[in-house]
Amino acid sequence: MITKIRRSLLPGVLASIGVLPGCGPMLRAQTPLAAAAGSSLPLNAVLVLTPEFCKTVSRQGSMWTTGRESFKVGQMACTDLEPALKPAFRSLTVATAPPTSGGAQVVLVPKFAGTHATRTAFAFANRELDVMLEWRAMDSTGKTVWLQTVRGSSKHHMGNMFTHGHDVKLVVRDSVKAVAEQSATKMEAAAELRKLASAETSPGN
Repeated sequence: MITKIRRSLLPGVLASIGVLPGCGPMLRAQTPLAAAAGSSLPLNAVLVLTPEFCKTVSRQGSMWTTGRESFKVGQMACTDLEPALKPAFRSLTVATAPPTSGGAQVVLVPKFAGTHATRTAFAFANRELDVMLEWRAMDSTGKTVWLQTVRGSSKHHMGNMFTHGHDVKLVVRDSVKAVAEQSATKMEAAAELRKLASAETSPGN
């Protein structure tokens, strides 16, 4: 009788201390994955922000029909990209051209792949802006190791003709900020960049 009671109580005791039969291997397998999630890349990176990139202005619409609009995405990107990407790498420096020598283990070159803004039929409606960035990551030899397009979006309440310019700046600001944050997330999760980091930190390098 006592033996039966002990057997019936055993699962409850094990559960109270977080141990159940068959769960040990699963918990051990999850630990490395949890530790790697969101971890920065052990690479010295150079972010290339050329003057042409920083001056990029996306235009949409027609002067004769819907009206011509300009979105100064380059100016905003050259402000937001460095602080967004810095935590994703061991070190990050900014250059106006790809380096020809130095200690860069990975060179990051962004390029605008397009923007698209929804139109509103009425004043004081919501409007959405998508900003696409194409990223090319190269190793120290100039070989492309990672190529991906990242999208950032935001939605803002548009006012009337008197506040239009200010409202456009807000939607551009938030869309570029979103694509910068998404870029950092994609880079941290990129298997190709993780592989490059492993190769750079292996013995003999």
